[in-house]
Amino acid sequence: MTAINPARLKIQTAELGELIGQADKFVPQLHDLLLFYSARVRQTSLSRTPLTLQAYQVPEPVIQALETEIADRLEGDSEAGYSLVEALWKERWVEFRRLAVHVLGILPTEEPDRILSQIQIWLEKCNSEDIRRLLMTEGMTRLASEKPEQSLLFLKELISSGSKENHQAVLFGLELFAKNPSYANLPLLYKFLSQILRGEENGLVKEISTLLLVLASRSEQEVTYFLIKHLDPPSKPRIYRVIRQVIRQLTPENQRLLREKMETYKD
Repeated sequence: MTAINPARLKIQTAELGELIGQADKFVPQLHDLLLFYSARVRQTSLSRTPLTLQAYQVPEPVIQALETEIADRLEGDSEAGYSLVEALWKERWVEFRRLAVHVLGILPTEEPDRILSQIQIWLEKCNSEDIRRLLMTEGMTRLASEKPEQSLLFLKELISSGSKENHQAVLFGLELFAKNPSYANLPLLYKFLSQILRGEENGLVKEISTLLLVLASRSEQEVTYFLIKHLDPPSKPRIYRVIRQVIRQLTPENQRLLREKMETYKD
């Protein structure tokens, strides 16, 4: 792996930025830059992706420098951004997919349906948990902040699909809202989570537990109440697995309350 010289990296990314509107030249040069800084090219299966993606394994500062340069070049040119997104995603390389999601996530939100449509298309073809999380977090960061109603409607539609993969995507998206201290409509997030919990037993205990812990950082009492409310037959046995994942992070008082209620509802 080539050592990073900040001045050289700045020149390299600037030269690449000059080609931002010429995908046929931008993509090959980006490959060259990533190869220059690569640790070693390898295959990666990113959470059971059936068609493997390759990875250059470049240092994170290289990716950050590329993101900064691309963002600066695309400012005020949405169409160039959408074209770049398409060109980047076509490459079956981890770094290209990451950059594609990043670019989509920084585009102006005047056309929210266009952004959400792209995310939907990618989700339908996505078998990677890592890429799915990236899509629903970094890919939606600006949209969720500036167009929360449309973003939440999109999550609601994903819930309606009933698929485990889409439910996982929703949980990642809800986490984005829960982590935003300026987002106040927490009851809506609990409503969406309740719909997932009361559905089929589709696993996702890890994702549900992670979201609940984020919500607990904002109101532990609300999370405790939510868990108690779901201690009924439609949510069994998954709710017990979720509680076991979450309970140790709660105060002793709320731990005791949950254990008492769990005993009450045992068969």
